[in-house]
Amino acid sequence: MLENINRLFIGLLMLAALTGMALSMMALFLPQVLPPESELDLEHMQKMGDFILVSSQAVSAAATPADSPYPVNITLQTPPLGESDLLFLDTYAGGKRLSSIDCFEGFDSEDEYLGISEITCTAYLPYDYEPGAKYSVVAVFTHEGAEYAAGPAEISVDWRDYEEQFLGFSWFMGLSVFLIYLIVLFPVALLVIGTAMKTPHKTAAPGEYSWRAMLSPLDFGKTLLQKFHALLLSPYFWAFEAAGIAIILLYMALAAEMWKSHTAFIAFIFSGLMALVVPLLWCAAWWYADYREREPLRIIITLFLWGMLAALMAIGLNTFADAGLALFGLGFLGSFLVAPVVEELYKGSGLTLLSEHHEYDSVEDGIVFGFTIGMGFSFIENWIYFIGNPMGSDIISWFFLFLMRSVFFSANHGFYTAITGGVIGYFIERKFKAPGLALLIGFPLAAIFHALHNSGEMLIALLGIGGTFIYCCFLIPVFDYGGFVILILFFIRSVIRQKGA
Repeated sequence: MLENINRLFIGLLMLAALTGMALSMMALFLPQVLPPESELDLEHMQKMGDFILVSSQAVSAAATPADSPYPVNITLQTPPLGESDLLFLDTYAGGKRLSSIDCFEGFDSEDEYLGISEITCTAYLPYDYEPGAKYSVVAVFTHEGAEYAAGPAEISVDWRDYEEQFLGFSWFMGLSVFLIYLIVLFPVALLVIGTAMKTPHKTAAPGEYSWRAMLSPLDFGKTLLQKFHALLLSPYFWAFEAAGIAIILLYMALAAEMWKSHTAFIAFIFSGLMALVVPLLWCAAWWYADYREREPLRIIITLFLWGMLAALMAIGLNTFADAGLALFGLGFLGSFLVAPVVEELYKGSGLTLLSEHHEYDSVEDGIVFGFTIGMGFSFIENWIYFIGNPMGSDIISWFFLFLMRSVFFSANHGFYTAITGGVIGYFIERKFKAPGLALLIGFPLAAIFHALHNSGEMLIALLGIGGTFIYCCFLIPVFDYGGFVILILFFIRSVIRQKGA
C-alpha cells in the first residue's frame, strides 16, 4: 500500500514539474512576443505642470566613461512630496527598459524628503554591448493615486574605451578558463571516471550498469520499477532534461542578445564556462568523499541535469508570485517567502524519483545526491548572474560577483538540497515503505535555511543598517557556514559509521 502511495506521489511531482515548466515558458517567452515596453509608450502618461525634469538638456551631451554603469544626476522639480508618493527614474535603450531607480532609496527615513519640491536622483546607464548607445531617462511620479511622467532626458554614451578594456579582459578570461579546464577539471574528470570504472556495486543486478542497460533501459529488469529506474539513468531521460535546459538557455541567449556583438557573445560563453567550474568540482569532491560506496556516475549525471532543469521549473512560479507581491508593495518578500519554497520543492522532487532505487540506501547517499542537484541548479543561476553583470557593472564588480557566488557561497544550493536528501535517506535507512513522502519533511527544512540566506533584502528594507548587521554578522556565519560545516561533519560520521560496519 505505502509503495503505491510513494509512486503516486512521484507521479504528482512529475506533473507539478511539467506544470512549472509550462508556467516558466509563459513567463519567459510571452514578454518576448509582446510589444516591447519603450519610452514611446510613456507619451500616453499624464503630465503635471509642477513635475519637471530640470536637467534634461544639460545631460544630453555625449560622455565617455571608463566603467559601467555610468552615473548621470537628474534634477527633478515636484509638488511637495508626501508619505504615499513614489518617484522612479526609468532608463530605456533599444526599445526596452534597462533599469528602474527608486529616488527615495538613498534616504534613511521619510522625514528627510517629506515636503521638499526639488530632488536630485542618479540614473545608472549600463553597458549594453554596443560601442555607441543612446539612452532615454524618464522620471515617473506617483502622486495621490495617479501616475505622471517627466522627460525624457536623451543621453548618448561612447563605450569604445570600455569595450577595449572589456576585450582585453576577455583575452585574460579566455586563457584563465582554458587553463582551469586543462589543469584542474580535465585531470579531476579522468580521476573520477577511472575511479568509477574500478568501483564495484555489490547490490547491482547483473548487467544493470552495462552499456546495453543504458541504451535499452526498458529491456533491463523484471519489474516495472527496475525499468523505470533504468530509464531515469539513461540517455533518453537525459535528453528530456536537456530539452528543458535548452529552453532556459535559449531564453538566456535571447535576454542577453548574445548575437548583437562579439563582446556580447564572448560574455555569454565565458560566463557559462566560469559558472560551471566550481559546481563540477564540488560534485566530484562529494562523490569521491563517499569512499566506502561511491555511486554510479549515471546517477550523478541524472541528478545534476535535474538540478539544471529545476531552474526552469521554478522561474514561472517565482515570477508570478513576485508580481503579485509587488502589487501590494511587498516585492522584497519574494526572495524570502516564495523562492526558497518553490526552488527546494522542485530540486528535492528529483530525489523522490530515485527514492526506491537500491543505490539510495543511506543518509550519506541522500547528502551526495541532494548536493549534486543543488550544484546543477547553482550552475544555471550563477550563469544568469554572470551574464547580466558585464552588461550592468564594471569588470572589478564581475570579479567580486564571481568570488561571492562561485567561491564564498558556492555550496549553498547544494547544502540546502542535501538536507532534503539526508532526510529522505534517514527514512530509507529505517525501511520506510514510502520514502519519497519524506520530501514533505526535508524540503521545508531546506527552505528555512534557504530563506534565511535570502533574508538580506527583507531585513535591510525593514531594519536598515541594523538589518545589514544581522544578516552579514549573524545569519550568514551561523546558518550558511555553520550549517554547512555541520553537514560535512554529519556526512563524515555517517560514512564511517554506516559503511564501516
